[in-house]
Order: sequence, then C-alpha cells, then structure tokens
Amino acid sequence: MKGPQLSALIWLANLLVLAGGAFVGYQFWQDMEADRDAKYAQASQPKTKEKRVAWQNTVDSATTADHSYFRDSLLSPHARPDKISMSPSGGTLQKETTLKVAGGSGDASKYTWSIQGTVPAGVSLSAKTGSTTVLRFSKATPQESSVTVRAANGVDEMVEHTYILSFNEVIDPEPSDEELKAELEKWVNSQFTLLRLWYGAPSIAKAVVISKEAKNATLLFQGGMKFSEEFSKERAMDPNVQKLAKYDLEVVSIEWDHVLMKGASRNPKYKDRRYEVKLSPDPKAFELPDINKLGRTGKIGDSKIKLPDNPPPDPTVEVEDTRPKESVYDAGTDTWTLGTDDYKNVNVDELARYAKVVHDREGKPLGIQISEDIPDDNSVIARGGRKGDIIKAINGKPVASMSDVRRIVRTEYNSGVQEFVVTYERDGVPGTKRFNVPKKKSTDENK
Repeated sequence: MKGPQLSALIWLANLLVLAGGAFVGYQFWQDMEADRDAKYAQASQPKTKEKRVAWQNTVDSATTADHSYFRDSLLSPHARPDKISMSPSGGTLQKETTLKVAGGSGDASKYTWSIQGTVPAGVSLSAKTGSTTVLRFSKATPQESSVTVRAANGVDEMVEHTYILSFNEVIDPEPSDEELKAELEKWVNSQFTLLRLWYGAPSIAKAVVISKEAKNATLLFQGGMKFSEEFSKERAMDPNVQKLAKYDLEVVSIEWDHVLMKGASRNPKYKDRRYEVKLSPDPKAFELPDINKLGRTGKIGDSKIKLPDNPPPDPTVEVEDTRPKESVYDAGTDTWTLGTDDYKNVNVDELARYAKVVHDREGKPLGIQISEDIPDDNSVIARGGRKGDIIKAINGKPVASMSDVRRIVRTEYNSGVQEFVVTYERDGVPGTKRFNVPKKKSTDENK
C-alpha cells in the first residue's frame, strides 16, 4: 500500500472514532437529562406509602408533634405563614388589657375571640371578632380570678392563654359632712350673685339675686321659696328661669348679711344629704363695716348697700285691684278697652281648638283662621271677631301659629305695651282691630 493511500486510511479511521465518540457523548447527555427530569417530576409530586396530609388539616387528624413535623418540614419556606400568637402571652393583669393576635394563614379580620370555661363575674371581651380585643373586668370580679382566652382564625388554627386578674381596688374615701357642705356652698355662690338685701320680718324680707344658670336673670328671693315650685313652667314664663326648677334648693330665710339656703349635696352619691349654706353678698356691691374701728372713730364707714326708700310690699296683704272689670267699646275709633274680667277669661289654649293655620298658594303660612265651630259666646266673637276671619299679625308681627300669638302678646305685655293692633282678613278684605288691655298691677311691675 502506497504512502498516500495509508495516510487517507488513517484519517478516515480518526473520523470514525470521533463520530463514534460524539454519538456516545450525546447519548450519555440525553440519558442524564431524562434522568434529571424524572427526578424533578418525582420531587414535585412525591409518592409515599403514607397519605400526604396538608399541615392546615393536621390539628384534627394528627397529634401536636405530627402537626409540627408537617408544618416545619414538608412546606416550602416561601409558603409557610408565621405561627399564630397572642400577646400578652399569659401572666397577671392588674387592669383592663388589650389582647392582640397575629400570624396564621387566615384573614386577620376573621379572628374570633372567646373565654373558655367558667367566666368570673364582671369579666368580658370588648369584641368577639378582629385582631384585637380588650379583656375587661371590674370591682365585682373576684381577686386572683383565672381567665382563659382563645383566639381562632377560622382555618383550624388557634391560640389561647390564661391570665390571672389581680388588681388593686381603689376605694374613694367617703367625704365628711363638712366637705359636702363646703362643696354645696361654693357651688351656690358660683351660681348666684347676691346684689341687694331687705332685712325685716319674714313676710317682707327679700333679696335680689342674679342667676348665672338663667343667663343673668334677676330673681327675687323670699324665705320658704322652693325652686321646684317657684320656677316651674306654670309660674315662670322665661324658659331660662324655668331651668332652675331642676335644682333641689330652698330659700330658708333672709338674714341681714346673707341668704340662708338649703339643698342636696352636689355629689351624686350623697344626694340624700341636705345642708344649710350661706349665699354671701357680692363684695363689689357690699362693704361690711369694720367693727374694730367703732371704738376709735365712733361711726361706721359708708356702706355700698343701697336700701330702697320704701320697704317692699307685704306679700301676705292683698292689694285691691282698681282696674276696670268691664270692657268698653269705642265706636268712633273701633277700639275695645278690655276689662280685667275679659282679659283674664281669654283662654289661648281653648282658642287653639277653634283655630287652624292656613297657607297661601305657594304653601307659605298666611295666618290663623277662626273655625266655624267656635261658640258664639267665646270672648273672641263677643269682642268683634267673626267665624272665618284670618288673623295675620299682632302689632305688625306676623303670626303663623298659636305659639306666635302667645309669644307676641306675652312679650309685648311684659314690656309695658297696652295697645294691641290685630291685622286680619275677612272675606278677602283686609282690616284691623284695636284692643287696649288692662295695665299691669303695681305689684307685678316690681317683680
């Protein structure tokens, strides 16, 4: 065999060896890849002799040890939630405490709270669901009580802790009568300002007082006066003054330098205790004499107490009413001058039964219409009114209800107005009526 032929044969053999080696290597790589895929598939879907149990279900189907094993070993770290926990984790509580729960695989808003076993007196939870709750207890709870609280998240996970309730009960010392009396006296002097005193027999002794509660209304105190009666809705017209009726207070007597009052304790726990206290004069209006200077000066310094020229009238003596009793009609001016009998017999509440509010086309109040059912002997009909009349205004002030009538008449009369002009409509024709009312008594003006 010649040289060139031998050389070609050698190169051909080398090519065959290389091709065989490449084929063997490729086969080996394919086998390795197939083996790796098979192992990955086996790892992703393992098959064991024991039934595979999800860790969430191991509470009911396995022991605590098994549960811990499945949880910590067979679940991927990326999917494993934190363990459910509660804080504080047991111990002794001396006051109401907020309990918090965290962890677990459930929704935090779906945690349910419960007290296990017998619930001691006064113990409760502020919330039954949620991530927090307050463990409450009171003075009724026995000392050293044991309470077990459980929190569950709805997927068979739960945690519970036991707490000992040991609190220091703080008992407020009972105040003495002197302290309660001083508290009441301080409150009385903060609510009322004593401006003027008339000292004398109990029937004429009076005191002028300003009330802070009644928006600085001026009041006249007399011995034996009870707030619940004197300032009731039946006797006091001012709504601000009517507020004083709620106080359990009584004016015992009017003394020369103070007003002696009696009332219930301001402490709600001791309202059944009543004390006599002094309403002292306002230092800005009163200046008491210095008796230590009497021996040297021989006189008393000027006092700021202003006494009236004439003593107030004796309330026990009835003053004769000199006002006319009968009503008089003046045809020339179409004016009624009402006597005391007619004025006293005007019953606004009875008139309200025979009056109704009428409205215009736009639904606005037009006035008060006298009903057809009103009796003919009613004072309104007897003094010029007719059935069907619509009362629109009194002294130029519109009226849309009987409350407006009461308010306008009362306000005007108390301010000294004696003439009332009633604007009305009769069969579509407007008109006016004039009424002169009796003058207030002199005793009423002093009040």
